[in-house]
Amino acid sequence: MNDQVPDAGGEDKAGPGWLRDLLKSSYFARLTDSLGNWVLAPVIGLIAGALLLFGGLFLGLAWQFGVQPIVDAHRYAPYTASAQGRIVESWAAIEFDPAELPRDKLYWQAVSHVSRCVRVEYATGPNATLLQRGYCGMRLGFSADFRLHDWSEVLQEGIPFTFARDASGFEVQEVRIDKRTLDWISTHPPNDTFMLSKPAPETALAALREQFNWPVEIAALSWTTAVPSFPLRHDPIHPELAMPERVVVDSSRWSPWGLLIAVILGVPGFRIWRVGIGMFLEGKVPPRVIWIITLGSMIGLPWWSHAMPTLLRHVNANWAAISQGMIDDVTRTTRVIAAAPGELPLEHGERLLWRMGEGEYAQTFGRIQFRQPTPMPRTPEAVLAALREQATTQVRAMPAAEQAVLFRTLSENASNDRKRDLDVFTHAAEAIERDAGGDAAAQAAARHFLLFAAGYNVWDVDAMEAARSAPSKD
Repeated sequence: MNDQVPDAGGEDKAGPGWLRDLLKSSYFARLTDSLGNWVLAPVIGLIAGALLLFGGLFLGLAWQFGVQPIVDAHRYAPYTASAQGRIVESWAAIEFDPAELPRDKLYWQAVSHVSRCVRVEYATGPNATLLQRGYCGMRLGFSADFRLHDWSEVLQEGIPFTFARDASGFEVQEVRIDKRTLDWISTHPPNDTFMLSKPAPETALAALREQFNWPVEIAALSWTTAVPSFPLRHDPIHPELAMPERVVVDSSRWSPWGLLIAVILGVPGFRIWRVGIGMFLEGKVPPRVIWIITLGSMIGLPWWSHAMPTLLRHVNANWAAISQGMIDDVTRTTRVIAAAPGELPLEHGERLLWRMGEGEYAQTFGRIQFRQPTPMPRTPEAVLAALREQATTQVRAMPAAEQAVLFRTLSENASNDRKRDLDVFTHAAEAIERDAGGDAAAQAAARHFLLFAAGYNVWDVDAMEAARSAPSKD
């Protein structure tokens, strides 16, 4: 009498039999575990990535401040011989991976980095064979506002740098990129054309060329900075492994306080790193394997500045990008890469050159044959004065028709936001305006340039015209 009577259809209150069997099956358990892991994976990756980021950063700092100086002091102790090197090749290496750019986004500079590299030639004695070695310095974040001429003329603090110079003494700035980057910036428009000239550049490559084209500023940097020598130290037994003198000298200044910093940062860093690895591998491997992986990863500490962002990229891409930025900031003042010729970053990459007087200023600044003054100017103001003097002399020697074309071109450039060389020609325009025997068309073009491009007020320009028409006191 107490037995349950099956419902019509042969199913009891617990549900269909096939459903009960499915819920109890190992297949369903694996499925729910997989779905749970799939749902939680981003959260776990975010948390584990944060732990690995900060643990790895603490450990990396502990190595850099406490252990790396000891390693460097031992490594460079035999570097007792000196040599004076000469920079034979130099460039700015821009690293960009299109895969790191979010889909349909164009701000490629924001995910790029730039560093300076040189190839140096030197001899270890009067009759010794010339040797070459390459070096790269600080790695900085790139941006649309980055200017090569704003960068101090050093590879790293105390280590000189300069671009090659042309016949006028101007730097020929050079950027090297890989073929993939060149293809991308050649086929995509700029991210933003708001502050660019008109008509706006059609490609990111054209925008990059405009970004670095600053004739007056580059002239000021070039004419106030002599081409430096490149002091080196080397082991007499292995002269081919020479290092910049500043690196070797700094390696002898080790302080025991670095070990204290290493302990303060290393102990919590190791603990955080262990927790991060445990969270990332939880349930996948036994605990003893997690400890083996944790301890084994310590072997790679000297290379973490390169390896950690790659590792974090498998956990969380955002943390990988943040870690790369933090490492670059930490190593900015100490990073020096040395390599044999041909092994430097982008040494064989695509070359982009910025020669003075080319591009959008070819018909203005490029019309003048500038020569570096002797002695060298000491200030940017003195450089501008020298540029103006040379421009004025050569413009006054031009036929009147060429003078008119030059000033009309300058005015047109100004109206199209190409104003970076206007200051060079203001004194030449004043001279044409004051010339009592000058050509009317050239004077009209000079007047328009002064008023509507150079920003002179009308009273000053009228005074120039009045001076040329005033009767002579003789």
